[in-house]
Amino acid sequence: MSILNPKHYVPMQHREYSWWNTTKCGRKYLRVFGINKIGAKLVTKCKVSNDCIRYNDCRTDSDWKSDRFVEMMREAWPYFKAYRGRTFVVVLCAEIIESNNLGAILEDISLLHGLGIKFVLVPGTHVQIDSLLVEKGCEPKYVGRYRITDPDSLKAAMDSAGRITQMIQAKLSPGPSLNNIRRHGYNSRSHESVGVASGNFLAAKKRGVVEGVDYGATGEVKKIDVPRIRENLDAHSIVILSNLGYSSSGDVLNCNTYEVATACALALEAEKLICVIDGPILDEMGRLIRFLTLEDADRLIRERAQQSEIAASYVRATGEEDSTKSQNGNGCSSTFQNGVGFDHGNGFWFSGFAIGGQERLSRSNGYLSELAAAAYVCRGGVQRVHLLDGNIGGVLLKELYQRDGVGTMVASDLYEGARSAEVTDLEAIRQLLKPLEDSGTLIRRTDDEMLNALGSFVVVERENHIIACAALIPFYNDNCGEVAAFVVSPDCRGQGQGDKLLEYIEKKASANGLRTLFLLTTRTEDWFVRRGYSECSIESIPDERRKRINRSRGSKCYMKQLLPDTSGIRVNNSFAE
Repeated sequence: MSILNPKHYVPMQHREYSWWNTTKCGRKYLRVFGINKIGAKLVTKCKVSNDCIRYNDCRTDSDWKSDRFVEMMREAWPYFKAYRGRTFVVVLCAEIIESNNLGAILEDISLLHGLGIKFVLVPGTHVQIDSLLVEKGCEPKYVGRYRITDPDSLKAAMDSAGRITQMIQAKLSPGPSLNNIRRHGYNSRSHESVGVASGNFLAAKKRGVVEGVDYGATGEVKKIDVPRIRENLDAHSIVILSNLGYSSSGDVLNCNTYEVATACALALEAEKLICVIDGPILDEMGRLIRFLTLEDADRLIRERAQQSEIAASYVRATGEEDSTKSQNGNGCSSTFQNGVGFDHGNGFWFSGFAIGGQERLSRSNGYLSELAAAAYVCRGGVQRVHLLDGNIGGVLLKELYQRDGVGTMVASDLYEGARSAEVTDLEAIRQLLKPLEDSGTLIRRTDDEMLNALGSFVVVERENHIIACAALIPFYNDNCGEVAAFVVSPDCRGQGQGDKLLEYIEKKASANGLRTLFLLTTRTEDWFVRRGYSECSIESIPDERRKRINRSRGSKCYMKQLLPDTSGIRVNNSFAE
């Protein structure tokens, strides 16, 4: 017998004491919960309370599929709104371009484009170029991260880029199928294709002769034509950005795909860079790495700089010392100027970050090269980079519209500045709390009470200033915790700092094995309700806390069930003793 989603039928406070099983009644599923069948209905009796009775119809398979669809759409709804109008730069690695998975990935990109996401696609070409060269009896040549582009290689690069661009345009052109929507009154006979734009958006210069090596027609990114790309995106077209650049003298130059993609993401100030690669990012134990902060990714790359030429190039491009914690508070120590390149403030300019050559082809260091590119653009201001295994069906949808996703995310801003409070933060916390204590929104705490509770506080720091704080008070015997003293500085409200702090608190609670969070409030219930908290009885919270409530304040209690955290995002999950 299978267990089919009992959570809609069992009160949360009784679930762990109760039992379920499922059997079949003819062609329908019958839910058994210490029950009797009465006609087509089921009487469900809780083993804890005789007053807890639910009536539910027997369910067919199609009923469950429909319910799951509704649940899925509701889960994805916040992402629909968040991504609409945002710009995503997507690298399609050459191995995926050559695979049978490309069609499904482009179909999903077309779907997401219809939901309002602006896409710039940068297809890889090195596999196709190498194949054409081998067919002609020529040997592909690489030095470091770059190809040596002789006349044969340039012709192969032009042939490959043109063929791939035309193939992508063809696969995107059909648009959505009309078969399933005619029954809802859509009777248009016109062919509604997806608009696709390509062109000379990339200005390049010859790499030239470096350390005695002549790279021929290999180019480096000089400038991304940001206004024209944005013009096409605003006209509801998907932009295909080829790795072929054009010099000021009219020459065609073969540029590195990742250098083009990273430069484009930085120049456009894209919301995300998405790298669709041919495998997952795994740790030493063979487990998927779901999340890395910029600091973690930067440290991992620097540790391998002696073994990896690409990692060493990353260190040279970003500075010998770890400078991810910058003075401007956004994790970026450089600025990207006018689509031209990075100004590091030290006289050196860089545009994108190239990866490739024999190190990447051999995978001697796994996907370290892609990770270096991800960290590079995060340092430049792109907040999220996703490294996705293109062999997973529906990988874009699963990554972007589910909480935990299926790939690896590198983020420069997630929980940025969030940390456990220290004694030196006490005065700053007091200053944040004081206006709300004076207005009666929060209970006034004595210095001794604040000092004793300090180990439960989390603060958000920006530019050496505490801009938000909250306390997480655990009740381990009841598997729950209280969120208290939740405050964001008035100067920083409306910037998402409250959401960042609340999510950090929830992940910290989940990491400590807590299943439920509750809070008491007199003025802010609307804000918490929008974030999944539901009003509950005061009697639902632990006795230890309930006895200390000042009922004359009339505070309302709100509660949220925490989902098991499988995101891989790490927080400081320790509580002070």
